[in-house]
Amino acid sequence: MERVEEKAYAKLNLTLGVLYKRMDGYHALDTLMQTVSLHDRITVSPAKTVEVRVTGAALPFENTMYKAARLYQAACGKGCLVTCEKRLPDQAGMGGGSADAAAVLRGLQRLHRMLTDRELKEIALQVGADVPFCLQGGLCRCEGVGEILTPIVGPSLHFAVVKPPMGVSTKALFQSLSLPRKRVQTVRCMARLGQGDIPGAAVYMENALEGPATELVPEIARIKSALLQQGALAAAMTGSGSAVFGLFDTEEKAKAALTGFPNEYYSAYCHSV
Repeated sequence: MERVEEKAYAKLNLTLGVLYKRMDGYHALDTLMQTVSLHDRITVSPAKTVEVRVTGAALPFENTMYKAARLYQAACGKGCLVTCEKRLPDQAGMGGGSADAAAVLRGLQRLHRMLTDRELKEIALQVGADVPFCLQGGLCRCEGVGEILTPIVGPSLHFAVVKPPMGVSTKALFQSLSLPRKRVQTVRCMARLGQGDIPGAAVYMENALEGPATELVPEIARIKSALLQQGALAAAMTGSGSAVFGLFDTEEKAKAALTGFPNEYYSAYCHSV
């Protein structure tokens, strides 16, 4: 096989609760994450060394894709050339970097099949907390720092996603985060989705990081309000922001809700994958 192509799907945090700060400095989370159709495009080709080429964005040399490829090389002795067409916005809370790393790992496995699923997940967690979920995809409750995954079979979901020009630094947000945060009802949300009850699940969609992030980027609150006024069943910031999703009961309503935002905003329709 000369090369493989992968879609690096974004994620949305339908709920996000912050439980406490762990002894290792990370925060224990309880979040419900959904893979959505927005994606970057990744191509992985065999090579003697590791090289990553990116179009559509300026990334640091040691980005998540490079780190994932180097860890795979250390485990298996296989290098690669990675090319990435970036489409997902930066500092959005949509898991773009994690999705890219996961896509590289999936591509390397398709090329070589040298690791077990457990070994691949261990590498994914070394790259970043959201990478194990992005590697698996779907709808999952994610606990710990993101490594404890509980898959759920849920209904098809339609979203309008809007991000203002200013992003939020995940590191800076967590460093300044005060605890405790409001308890988020992730279990109730996942139970309703498991029953196919989308309006019932929407009641519990909230993000404990939204308040602190809004203090940094006030546009988050304005986007949320606009999506709710457009008829969203729920609207919340995803991840550490600054993107906000609105959940709608049809594709047509979700697409219609994207009109009226400034041209410099990122806005897109997506559905669950």
